[in-house]
Formats: sequence, C-alpha cells, structure tokens
Amino acid sequence: MTTFKDILKKSFLEYFDGGGITFQVILLSLAAAVLLSLYLFFLYRLLGRKSFYNSNFNLSLVGMTVTTAAIVLAIQSNLVLSLGMVGALSIVRYRSAVKDSLDLFFLFWGVATGIMCGARQYLLAIVVTLLLTVLLFVLSHIPVLKAPYVLVVNGMEGDLEAVRESVKEYCSYSRIRSSYLSEGRLRMIVEIKTDRQDDLLLRLGGMKGVAVSVLTYEGDIVA
Repeated sequence: MTTFKDILKKSFLEYFDGGGITFQVILLSLAAAVLLSLYLFFLYRLLGRKSFYNSNFNLSLVGMTVTTAAIVLAIQSNLVLSLGMVGALSIVRYRSAVKDSLDLFFLFWGVATGIMCGARQYLLAIVVTLLLTVLLFVLSHIPVLKAPYVLVVNGMEGDLEAVRESVKEYCSYSRIRSSYLSEGRLRMIVEIKTDRQDDLLLRLGGMKGVAVSVLTYEGDIVA
C-alpha cells in the first residue's frame, strides 16, 4: 500500500533527477540571466553616484547574476550535488564591505534575478525587475525623501551676517552644524534644504573673500 510518505519521497527524488533540465532550458535560463544582468548593469551606472561609481562592483553584478542562475540549475539536476553546493557555499566568507546601501540593494537584486532565472521563473523575474525600476525612479524624485545639503562657507568675520541673510533668503530650512572663528577668519558648516542652490552659490560666491561649496550627505560635491 502506497502511503503519503512514499508519494512525498518519490516526488522529491523525481524533482532532482534532472527531469526538464535540457540543453534548451539551460540556454534559455542563462540567456535570460545575461539580459537581465546587463539591464542591471546599465541601471546601476545610471543611478550610481558619479563621483564614487564602482565599475568593478557593476561588472560583478553581471557575473553574480549569471553564476547564481547556473548554481540553481545545477541544484535542480542532482540531489547529491545540491547538498554539496549548500555545504560548500556555507563555509565561504565574504570580507568585502559594502559601503553604500544602494550597492547592497543591487547585490540582492542580482542574486534574486539569478535565482528566478535558474528556477525558470522568467516572467516573475521580468515583472520584479520592472516594478523595482519604477519604484526606484519614483521614490528618488519625491522631494520629501531628498537629503539636505551641507553648505561650507569660508570667509571673514564681517561676512557672518551677510551669509546668514543669504541662507535665510534662499533656503526653506537651515541649521548651523559647526562654526569656527580664529583671527578674523570664519568657517561655517550649515545644513540646508533648498531648490535654489545655484542662486545661493552665486550670491555667496559674489562676496569678496568668501569661498563656498555645497555637498550632499552622500558626499557628492554640487559646486
């Protein structure tokens, strides 16, 4: 008499007997992984910070996506091989620190895409990729979510009041984070929110003896 346990064992073993893993399936899965990884490559280049763009990391996204798809295909084909891969991957330690949260997001995106392509869930991979792309562009253009700027001003003690008035005029929000005065020389760091940073730079830069720069919290120099 066949029990539920026997049926479960049979189904489990049949899943790992290589059924359905043909040469055409391998080519289709790897081709889908390559195309979607190239899409991630150009998207990361578009969204990546220009000053700190990491070309090696971007290249690794392509290789990681395709490699993950190949691993998933191999795991599906053989039970013993899948257990060996799990054991091998569990002892691998990655020491490279991911400094940008955007890099970490693309890293998981590439791995997830590779898994979906290897599992032959091509439609799911395409839908998820398009959905995440739309979310990235929409959220990045919401003004409320934009980080404040950091205004760095170097000048003379007598420029303090003029700098304050200019910041008040062009910024919707300002907060002095640091100020330093020595021998008549002034250095001030101000956190600001404004859509008129160019006008503010022109006003402050037009003052004699004043040097000014605007940076974002991500470290990009605006001017």
